[in-house]
Amino acid sequence: MVNCKPKFIRLTSLLLILWVGGGALLANAQMQINVSGTVIDENGTVLSDVNVGVVGGETLTKSTEAGAFALVVPANSQLVFSRVGYARQTHQTGGSSVTGLTVTLAAEQETLEEVVVVGYGTRDKNLFAGSAVSLNAEDLNRSSISVGNMLQGRAAGVQVSQNNGTPGAGLSIRIRGTNSINADSEPLYVIDGFPASEGIGMTIKPEDIESITILKDAASTSIYGARGANGVVLVTTKKGTDKKSNLNVNSSVGYQRVIDRYDLLGSYDFALRRNRMSEANGELPPYSAGRLDSLQSGILGTDWQNEVFQVGRVNDHSLSFIGGTNKTGIYTSFDYLGQEGVVVHSKYKRIGARINVDHHVSDQFTLSGRVFGNYGIQNDLPLAPSTINGFLKQVLSANPASTFDSGVPPRLDAQNPLHFVEAEDRENTNYRTNGYFSMKYEPIQNLFLQADFGADLNKTEQFYFAPSTVPNASATKGRGSIVSFDSKELIFNPTARYNRTFDKHNIGLLAGYNYQTYLYFEYGTNATNFASDNLGYNNLSTAQNFTSYSARNRTNRASWFGRVDYDYDTRYSLTATYRIDGSSVFGKSNKLGYFPSVAAAWNAKNESFAEDVTWLSQAKLRASYGLTGNDRISPGISLASYASNNSTKYTEDGLTTVNGIAVTRLSNQNLKWESTKALDIGVDVGFADDRIVLIADYYDKYTDNLLLDRNIAPSTGFLFRTGNAGAVSNKGWEFSLQTVNVRNDHVEWNTSINYSHNRNRVRELGSNNADIYVGSVKPDGAANFEDPFIIRVGESIGSINGYLYDGILQPGDPALTTTHPNAQAGDPKYVDANGDGILNTEDRVVLGTGVPTSFFGMTNSVGYKGFNLTVVLQGQAGGKLVNVQSLDMMDPLSTGNVLASTEAETWTPDNPDGTLPQRGFYGTSHGGWVNSRFVESSDYLRVKNVTLAYQFPTSLLSKIRVAQLQLYVNAQNLHTWTSYTGLDPEIGNLVSNDQQNRNVGRGLDFNAYPLAKMYIFGLRLTF
Repeated sequence: MVNCKPKFIRLTSLLLILWVGGGALLANAQMQINVSGTVIDENGTVLSDVNVGVVGGETLTKSTEAGAFALVVPANSQLVFSRVGYARQTHQTGGSSVTGLTVTLAAEQETLEEVVVVGYGTRDKNLFAGSAVSLNAEDLNRSSISVGNMLQGRAAGVQVSQNNGTPGAGLSIRIRGTNSINADSEPLYVIDGFPASEGIGMTIKPEDIESITILKDAASTSIYGARGANGVVLVTTKKGTDKKSNLNVNSSVGYQRVIDRYDLLGSYDFALRRNRMSEANGELPPYSAGRLDSLQSGILGTDWQNEVFQVGRVNDHSLSFIGGTNKTGIYTSFDYLGQEGVVVHSKYKRIGARINVDHHVSDQFTLSGRVFGNYGIQNDLPLAPSTINGFLKQVLSANPASTFDSGVPPRLDAQNPLHFVEAEDRENTNYRTNGYFSMKYEPIQNLFLQADFGADLNKTEQFYFAPSTVPNASATKGRGSIVSFDSKELIFNPTARYNRTFDKHNIGLLAGYNYQTYLYFEYGTNATNFASDNLGYNNLSTAQNFTSYSARNRTNRASWFGRVDYDYDTRYSLTATYRIDGSSVFGKSNKLGYFPSVAAAWNAKNESFAEDVTWLSQAKLRASYGLTGNDRISPGISLASYASNNSTKYTEDGLTTVNGIAVTRLSNQNLKWESTKALDIGVDVGFADDRIVLIADYYDKYTDNLLLDRNIAPSTGFLFRTGNAGAVSNKGWEFSLQTVNVRNDHVEWNTSINYSHNRNRVRELGSNNADIYVGSVKPDGAANFEDPFIIRVGESIGSINGYLYDGILQPGDPALTTTHPNAQAGDPKYVDANGDGILNTEDRVVLGTGVPTSFFGMTNSVGYKGFNLTVVLQGQAGGKLVNVQSLDMMDPLSTGNVLASTEAETWTPDNPDGTLPQRGFYGTSHGGWVNSRFVESSDYLRVKNVTLAYQFPTSLLSKIRVAQLQLYVNAQNLHTWTSYTGLDPEIGNLVSNDQQNRNVGRGLDFNAYPLAKMYIFGLRLTF
């Protein structure tokens, strides 16, 4: 018998060992661990809705509103954390449970930098073949009170100028030069997809903006057809989809003061000068010895600049909420801006609100809505740049030795400039409401159908009253008016987009239709001869004389457009666009315009031969060519107009007059579009993982069929008719350089530099190329009206036209008997430019251009731990200004106040080296006051913006339940380097506000509201 017991024992022992050991191995292989922690972003803000899972597996959990997560996973797993807008982050676990884990997600660079917002969509930056500048909210100075201020000095080829320092005044923007003479040359503003005819101005709060993209070349702007010739500014506001809920407070206070002041005669020196002038004329001196003693000791006398210029307070406060899930997002804000001007009685207030909602009804259907509204009140001043009634002239020429002791209270004396400023009541109110709604549906994969609806409602009211105590209303016993401007713009914009990928081929198709109608209604009442000044414009019925008017017009636009985007293997990309526009402003034979464009790019860095070139991070060549148009002229300009006025009155009996009606403008049924052909060639190069990026562009634009008022045969009964004649070109270079100078755990220093140069030329002006004179200015009662600007073939738009100053006529000068026969020694001498021996208007020459040719911007941003310093420099070169303000204040014959240097610089027989003519420049029998003596360079380099901010650490803020807290101080227009002798080289007031003057007459400094230095102190708080 075989003994099996030992075998059984051994087998049992083996099975037991295998069971225990295997179980232990199995237990070790499947051991679960607990992992918990918090997810934050780079700023320490907790992130909700972060997907957490194991690499290669499905999402196991999401972070909570507090950023917390907890899950059970196998030991030694690799966790993955992902969220829209952030780069994926992984974490390797060990063999034991973990608590208190902190995971930081970095903002996804593609989201911030690598997508370009274009018309009706976005485009990968590597594949974008056009020319554009993209600026995110972090790149812009959010301490600015307007969108225009945010852009100054930030983008190559974009000129942002402030021609008026009045609170609430908008800025002028030109992209790659001025294309037109009579049509609007401002860019098209597209707000969240809404092409707005009314622009932006002060109606959008900078804090609401997520990004701004400026489209510059024809291939990028032609998708907007007739409205894209001057460039397009795309403004995208914030949305809350898939973002943690935050309540944000931004509050700032500050003050502003004039950049500079004029050095005028003091009260004592003024009185001495007036005494000498009176004695020279054989009159008794107006100021006695006792009065002179009082003026010298300071007992009497007034510094009118101190009285009129003030330190203006600035208050800017906003409250906003942002947040949502991947299904619904909300952004809403409420803001208030109060800005006192640097001149008394000028101010601006605005209150506004916005709500943005996005909701994914299902995986296929999305609804979006954008609504904002605001109300603004502006109290401005009589600038009057073309006449003697501007407030600045009244202030600067006012008698500083005046005591107003005639029994009339100082503030009611008509010669008191403070009364001049305060007595005229000017109030402008503006209401704006904009709503834009979108529905997007994906019926099949990659096909997106979208319908957009919108309305932009604007109402502006202007109230004005000048009492009988001010000079320009004394003859009419007061002057008052109320004018109302109503505009409504409605839009319907359906589009269809389809994207498809075939191996390495990617194609995107866009087709759409756009219909917009713009309705405008203006009406007003003017009144004079008031029984009393007490009620002003609050009751115009107290006046005896009235005139009323009204005007209504409508512009309809209908457009069809399409675009094809193609790229192959991220190396080659092609975009082709075609748009057909119909506009009601043109003649019946030319309602439609056709605007094609094409753009191509080659990403050389993505070629196989460049893969091993590690120092080169990007290299892209791009080129584009296209056609855009401009229809922004007065509606109905192609039609005949009729009016009733004094020239249409007639009588049948010789006693009674009857009002008639007559044609005041001839029709032109052949009127058509201005069109701009534009070529752009560019290169984008990056080095050292894009720590150095250089972007360079060359462009060539040619605009023809200009919309001009041209002279016609007098036999028609009219002097001119609007038609298509002439051409303008703009050629230039743009350079942009971005560098990351230092980047480590403690310090980050970034620099952005941009430079652009534009050469503008008038190429044609109709069949006879006749010159066009622009602006009619009379700076003083003794002066003649003169036209400072000229439009001439071969010269730049905005050319200054005047005489060449050749010093002062000395005794015995041959010119006294030749070219200046009616002059005398001490008068100004001018060059006989055409050499015909006669000095007349034919001797005027181009003295420069009021539009600068070169622009420069530089931004440095340095961060150290919680501190950040941003400095923006801005400059321009190549432009000129007619310094009429200095000319006017250096008049030796003026009985008003003058510059302190005037008397010492005036020529006399005893002072033959004086540089000012003895009788000044006004009213002379030869030459004119527009001359090279007062045409100065407007070149400058300015410290435009400086911001120092400190971000408190989250470890400290978490104790008081605050997510973020930032304190900042901001200074604007801090310092300027310039040779210009006026107050500011940027100011360049307009002769008038008509479109031609806005394009051409930009180089005049007279009666301009001065710019200000601004200092702001604020905080940003997030809960």
